[in-house]
Amino acid sequence: MEKTIIAQLSIQEAKTKDFLKLAEIMVNKSIAENGCLTYKLLKKIDSENNFFIYEKYKNEEAVENHNSSEHFKRFINAVMPLLTKEPIIEVF
Repeated sequence: MEKTIIAQLSIQEAKTKDFLKLAEIMVNKSIAENGCLTYKLLKKIDSENNFFIYEKYKNEEAVENHNSSEHFKRFINAVMPLLTKEPIIEVF
């Protein structure tokens, strides 16, 4: 069964450029993963520092592979200090 994940991220204004560099790498590596159907970074239209990551996977195994990948771990470790609050993550 396909899995969809939406992560909402609020980034410190002064750190938005840093975040976008990290996100570009994350998107490119994630979309190349086996089982990843879609991986998109979206910006909230009325805010310069609020983003969504829209992810769609073939199944739960693909999600688990993504979450255990080295690029995911590096991204999380690098991005967490840039956030203004805890991310909101929804799984469908």
